[in-house]
Amino acid sequence: MIEKYYDGAIEQVAAGLGTVEKNYLLVRYSGQFSVENLNDTKQLEKNEDIFVQVHEFETGEITCAYEPYLTMICDGFRRYMTGTFEEFMETCDVYYLHRPVLLGYFNQDNTGREEIILLDEVAYEQERMLAALERMLCAIADRHPVLFVLNRFQLASKSTMQLTARFLKCENCNIGLVLGVSDIQAMPEFLVPDWEMLYETLDDGSKIYHIGNSGRKKEETIDDEKYVDYGSEKVYRKLQNMVEFLDFDQAAYYLETIERKIKFDNLLVDDAARFRMWLLFVKVSILRQDIPKALEICEDLEKIHLAGKEEECAYEQDYLIATAYMYQGKLKEALEMAGETYRIAGKMSDDYRMFLSELLEAKIQMSGWYNIFFCAQDVKIKESLIQNLIRYNYRNHLAHVYIYAYDNKPEIVKKANQSEELLIYFSRGIRIAKKLGNEYLINMAYQKNIMLSSTNGMYEISLLYSVRTYEALKDKRSIQAGRIYSGIAYNLCAIGENECAMAYYRHAIRLFYHLREPEDIAEVQYNMSLNCIMCGQYEKAEFYLTQCMKAVERLHLNSLRVCNLSKLYGLLALVSILEGNRFNCERYLNNCRQFLNYVIEKEKMGDGFGTVHDYAKIDDDMFLYTFSRGLLAVHDGDYEKADTDYEKAEDYLSRSEGNQFFSYALFQQKRMECFKCLENQKGYEKQKKTLEEYERQHFSTYGKLAKKMMDTLPPVDEADGQQDVSEQELDVLLWQESMVLAYKSKKHQLDFISTWQKLIDVTGVCAEEMIDAVMKTFLNHFNVDCAVYARCMERQTQVLYNNTGIDLNEERTGRIIASLKRNPGGYAISKISSNYNEHQDITALFGEDDVCSLVAVPYFNNAKLESFLITYVRMKDNWHSSVNRYMLDEDDLNMYQLLFREVKYSLNRLDAYDKIYEMNNKLYLAAVTDQLTGIYNREGFYRRIKDLIDEFSGGKRKPELGLMFIDLDNFKHYNDTYGHDVGDLVLKEMADIFSGLCEKQGFVCRYGGDEYIIVFFTADKERLKETAKQIYQKIDQADGFEKAISEKLKKQISIRKEQRISCSIGIVLAEDIHGEEEINQMIKRADDLLYSIKTTKKGTYRI
Repeated sequence: MIEKYYDGAIEQVAAGLGTVEKNYLLVRYSGQFSVENLNDTKQLEKNEDIFVQVHEFETGEITCAYEPYLTMICDGFRRYMTGTFEEFMETCDVYYLHRPVLLGYFNQDNTGREEIILLDEVAYEQERMLAALERMLCAIADRHPVLFVLNRFQLASKSTMQLTARFLKCENCNIGLVLGVSDIQAMPEFLVPDWEMLYETLDDGSKIYHIGNSGRKKEETIDDEKYVDYGSEKVYRKLQNMVEFLDFDQAAYYLETIERKIKFDNLLVDDAARFRMWLLFVKVSILRQDIPKALEICEDLEKIHLAGKEEECAYEQDYLIATAYMYQGKLKEALEMAGETYRIAGKMSDDYRMFLSELLEAKIQMSGWYNIFFCAQDVKIKESLIQNLIRYNYRNHLAHVYIYAYDNKPEIVKKANQSEELLIYFSRGIRIAKKLGNEYLINMAYQKNIMLSSTNGMYEISLLYSVRTYEALKDKRSIQAGRIYSGIAYNLCAIGENECAMAYYRHAIRLFYHLREPEDIAEVQYNMSLNCIMCGQYEKAEFYLTQCMKAVERLHLNSLRVCNLSKLYGLLALVSILEGNRFNCERYLNNCRQFLNYVIEKEKMGDGFGTVHDYAKIDDDMFLYTFSRGLLAVHDGDYEKADTDYEKAEDYLSRSEGNQFFSYALFQQKRMECFKCLENQKGYEKQKKTLEEYERQHFSTYGKLAKKMMDTLPPVDEADGQQDVSEQELDVLLWQESMVLAYKSKKHQLDFISTWQKLIDVTGVCAEEMIDAVMKTFLNHFNVDCAVYARCMERQTQVLYNNTGIDLNEERTGRIIASLKRNPGGYAISKISSNYNEHQDITALFGEDDVCSLVAVPYFNNAKLESFLITYVRMKDNWHSSVNRYMLDEDDLNMYQLLFREVKYSLNRLDAYDKIYEMNNKLYLAAVTDQLTGIYNREGFYRRIKDLIDEFSGGKRKPELGLMFIDLDNFKHYNDTYGHDVGDLVLKEMADIFSGLCEKQGFVCRYGGDEYIIVFFTADKERLKETAKQIYQKIDQADGFEKAISEKLKKQISIRKEQRISCSIGIVLAEDIHGEEEINQMIKRADDLLYSIKTTKKGTYRI
């Protein structure tokens, strides 16, 4: 019956082609089922009026990006379209950077992308790809009706699901879609959100049919699942295809599967295949903003050595590490690594790689153009780099360089009011971006000029660009639209239109609320606080600022895009003292200083090498800090100190005037009051004149500007009766989104635990080796910079890992131990936590200004400290990267406690293993070693022979041996004359002679009494003869061991030559040995030779 119902669904959709919009159905069934033999599909495939595409997703196969839509586009174009494929892409507005990828797929020549994708443009490019493929399929459908039948859809890729979801909203009546899904086959968890959205759309339209049970269970179809050779070229091509078509989540899913199979299931993949797979994995991880995973895989890359390709491998690995560091905010490390890649490329004489390294160095100076507004100054770009960008067709990068590296000076930006063409480099970049069709870059470029203009007091230019950007936006309810509204409000506030500004702020919040973007809402609230300060509404300003801090803490942000945390604290200090709250002001100033000290120290040291992105300078923050300190001094009645602080604030204000419009008049007023209290009439009059002039110019200039610009601004929806979003609604949204973030983080950490357990479940390695591997993975995964792991022994502390660069001597270690004993539960601190100052004794050890956040984890046993972990995140050169989280907290403390408790147990196991191994080794040696001489005994001899036979059988050693059977001559004389102690001494001395001559060429055994056997790993007769001669030579040189015996007996003795110790040797050679019996025969033959010597002439050898 199931076949009948499935046929009916296909027939229904086919019948609606050409007349029914949103013509789709989902067919659900239990069990396993194939549509290949359905009657309707066979009949329809013969129907030339419909382009029918039937596709089965295969269990156990790697699903490709956009499978099967890409194939359908190519087949449909060949059948129904005219012209070239390039013309078809142009008609369908395929993004310029995607055209080589699609053309390569169409021609099946594996042509890839020409230009590296930028992290900041990933989401934009993914959307452009989806939209273009939708247009291409719709264009084919417009020419000829299309029916898709996609069975086992639960096995589809993420990109396929996303494109299918677009078709469900498409009103093209020439597209029909039937999806088949088995209820018994679960889909990967990362696909569930996309599937649920798609399913909801189908369910809302009553488009889901339940057709029953197929009668086939999964176990009955196990043969259908195919073996996947994960190291094959085919698999790599499929993964590369996913990356080329921007399906990074799907690629990561398969790469993680391969990683697990290699690490946990001992899957064998050759080094070359694994190296290129891991390179792809690192790229995918970076583009998914999973920098810790990227660095973890880079550690695995280090362990792979490809003979003859050492330099190429080193380049690829270092290039990716530098890229990861760049997006991680470690700009100095990134620049050093990029320089190393340039050196390697130069050594290889590889011009293209040298170009990539040079480009990376330039990008690092601009933080990879990730999440920045503008650069604080122009970036020096070599002309050769510009030429190479043109040569290698890196036009998108060239556009970014022109837009961000140049025209950053206020006096240049000011020219935009006359003509944008006067911004020479900026306009070049815009022209290139327009040719590429990169709307995102154009928007960000205008955003750059908006921010540059507004922060330098050029509000007319800022508003002009805001209006232009808004008019160019296709989606007026997008995140970009919300940001434009917030920017317009900021500029309206700056020109004194405070009430109007609040209307635009409220509109922006409504947009962001419906888009569920709490971080953007926090940025709007930050701007609203400035408006309130300007209007003297300090309590309201404090409320908005505390909401910002709440978002920072709950969403684990490093900063807001529009300001550093130090500026947030500076503003909180300012409004607190303006409200008369001295305690809060001092507290916030302390927090502010903790962040500012790091930057101040770096400036003193001249270590601001590459921080040229927006907000890298701290003039705004320092103004707020010194102004608030001055107000605090006034509150305390210390006007002299206040004057000193105000003077410093004046200096910072002059450098950041555009950013301080909200407090400029306030500052001048407060300084004027201070001069009055100091009875400094001259200073008072000068300040009063400055304030009056400012107010006159401000109202004159900006009053005209307001009238000029108001009619050009985009509308706000308050006239439509739109209600403001309540505080409670905003708080609920923030809480919900923080819970989602926490769930994702927890799941990510739980997934990591299996990798962690594999790392620590080792034997046969020393504690230092295990900890080194563990700590590298830990630092990468959790994105912490430095760590110390130590064990507390009876008399000393054993530091097993320390990458802090601090020498942990006894005194420093003692301070750590004392701190942990005071805090046995451990602690997590950060510069935004209230308990940061409580642990200054520890942060000072590692550089108080340098430590951003720190976690200390002690482990006690019966009130005795056994081991501890100290790990911390350092202050960053780029605080605007949302890739990472820098503020460690209690959640991190709990996770680290769990992980390193397992490490402690593992170290205990290793210690126990070492003790057991040592004990077993002693027992083994006792069983196989002659206790007197230290060489093998007879038991040891036969165990070693057994090992040799195994080596022969396994082909590890050539099956040939030489054997010497040795019997000592005159040994009885020594024993009878000087006693058994001297006899023992002689046995040891002779054993030393035999062992010394044998060395690694074989082994020696005391076979019994005064009999020895030497086994050589060769059947070379001449070599054994030479060794026998050397034995006699050594014995002759010993002079019967007279000296050693005299020392033993403590009296001088003399032994006649004919009574001195010597030996007789029977030598046997054998080739092609296969078993122990052949060894026994060799011993018997040697013993026979020995007997013949003893009955004729002793003290010689015979072969």
